[in-house]
Amino acid sequence: MPNKEIFIGYTFFRPEKVKRYTGADTIYSTRKGKSYILLHVNSLQKEKDMLTIVTNNRHIIKKYDKPYLINSDRPMMNTKYRISKYLTSVFCGLPIDIETRNKYFLRIRQLLLDKLVAIENRLKKQEKNRQTTTYIKFSHGNRTWYLGFYIPCSFCSNVCAYVMSNNRKVCQNCRSKVIVTPTPPTQNTFKNYCQSKQIVSKRIGVTYTKKVSMHSGTGNYLVTYSNLGINKQFKTMKEQEKYKKRFTNSLKTHKNKWNYTNNRFESKPIVSKHRLKRRGDILKKHYISNKELEFLFDQVTNRSEYNMLKDDIFINHSFNSEYFLELRKKKEATFERDDIKVAEQSTSVGKIIMVDDITTNLQELEIREQDNVLPWQEILNKFRRITKPEFHRGLNSVRDLDTLKKFYDGVRNKRRDHIVSNSYVKIQCDIRARKIKDGWY
Repeated sequence: MPNKEIFIGYTFFRPEKVKRYTGADTIYSTRKGKSYILLHVNSLQKEKDMLTIVTNNRHIIKKYDKPYLINSDRPMMNTKYRISKYLTSVFCGLPIDIETRNKYFLRIRQLLLDKLVAIENRLKKQEKNRQTTTYIKFSHGNRTWYLGFYIPCSFCSNVCAYVMSNNRKVCQNCRSKVIVTPTPPTQNTFKNYCQSKQIVSKRIGVTYTKKVSMHSGTGNYLVTYSNLGINKQFKTMKEQEKYKKRFTNSLKTHKNKWNYTNNRFESKPIVSKHRLKRRGDILKKHYISNKELEFLFDQVTNRSEYNMLKDDIFINHSFNSEYFLELRKKKEATFERDDIKVAEQSTSVGKIIMVDDITTNLQELEIREQDNVLPWQEILNKFRRITKPEFHRGLNSVRDLDTLKKFYDGVRNKRRDHIVSNSYVKIQCDIRARKIKDGWY
């Protein structure tokens, strides 16, 4: 059987300058030792006896200045054999050690075969402006090479970084020539949105009818749902049962959206023009109105939430200070009445056992009044570290600026936990000073 002879030759080709080197167009970049070494796609034909390799790498051109001959024991060389010889020639011409060649040879050859199939499939498809790159990226050390297939541009014979559907082969500079924008029709086509649509959800196991109701005068529309039914032909798992229960429970809060025609009951859909405001939506705004302040204070049920809301509004928002002070007085009066009621109930049950934390706090306050020692003085007299709760308890007992300055200097000279840093103490004391100046206390 006669041997098949084939030549391998290298051709230097410098591509035209492009506007940008991003995305798939990075193949045109030569920065940081980047270059491309591409096999001409026409060399893969079985009747060709020449493998043409196109590159912009001058070092490999100097090594392969003339075509050289290779022999095969087969009369016909298939695509896999030609790609193997191309890859062997490239690896021998690049500064890569033999261990790295043997390590990556099979993997890169398989990637090139897959890339060739992807290119052929993309050219045959009739989809939109989808594209597929013509190369793969191979990096070793600080250098990067782009290996793949040279497909010339249909307009300027430049290197194509990608191919497009409908057999379009263009570079970046000629891309706009093959992108055709369809002209809009002179008269818009009418779409009947009022047609009903049957929805079948296999995941939940329900069926229902969906319809769009249009208003001819204003152009508004409303989506209505009807004929809700449970489809038992779908086998449901435990998780699907949870979805079904959640779906049916959600209908209870959307009764106006559904028309139960099967149960001889038909309700007219109602569109609400007003959306209920939530606390998070109000606190996103910079200025809070009087009605919104009243709404926020009504949502508070205990003292901790009240203190957090009060600090948040005071620091991050602007408001009517007089109305805000009036609301605070009302809210604190209600908390005091609740505390008195709880204290009376606890004392009637038993004076020995303290049931609630409120009576404990009252007792601690009475003891401090008898000893004439305020909480901030008690904290400054301690010899151990000051914790964060102790710091805030002493800070809340300060009512004037002179006392606040003494407390600030004393805390800074004392040993503290790592959470109670100097910056944290300064910020909290500044907030307290602002409240005292505004007449909060």
